[in-house]
Amino acid sequence: MKTFCPNVNKFVHIAILSLVTLLLSCSGEDGEDGETGPAGKDGKDGNANVIVSDWMPIVWTWKNLETGDAIFDVPVENISTFMENGGVALMYFKIGSNAKPLPSYYGNSDYLDFSYGEFPENATYQTQAFKGFRIFFDGQPITINIFQSEPEKVGIRYVLVPADVALNSDLSTNSSGSFEEIMAVLGINLDQ
Repeated sequence: MKTFCPNVNKFVHIAILSLVTLLLSCSGEDGEDGETGPAGKDGKDGNANVIVSDWMPIVWTWKNLETGDAIFDVPVENISTFMENGGVALMYFKIGSNAKPLPSYYGNSDYLDFSYGEFPENATYQTQAFKGFRIFFDGQPITINIFQSEPEKVGIRYVLVPADVALNSDLSTNSSGSFEEIMAVLGINLDQ
């Protein structure tokens, strides 16, 4: 009988310890929620509204192989309103893996520039009326055909930056950073 009492004693101690642990570990009812704290500081505007076009092969809307002049039209609706509201338009010209902002010289005498707006039909240039960007080429006549014949290597791309993002990132239409630098400033990773 002596061995029975110590076992009962151990059992009683373990049962009491378990009961105490169970009672102490239970949580009571939740109290009332406290007051809402002050609003946090506004964060920097993101880049969700930045528009980056795909690389477009150059397909001249009009060209003059005698003078070395050409036009490439890129339709973009509401571009005038976008720009009038403080938006920034950046245009890039790519040859191979090198992308340069427009306006830009390619070589010593080939010059590319762009403008935006609403362009009327023009019988002289045989162009239709449209809204968007017009890229101008002035240079060697042979370059006109080279640019158009190598769509894998040569292209045009635009970036539209809304006014608030442009203001926060110090960008303007005259920003001269490379395409990669501007994407880094805007926090855009195109490799994803």
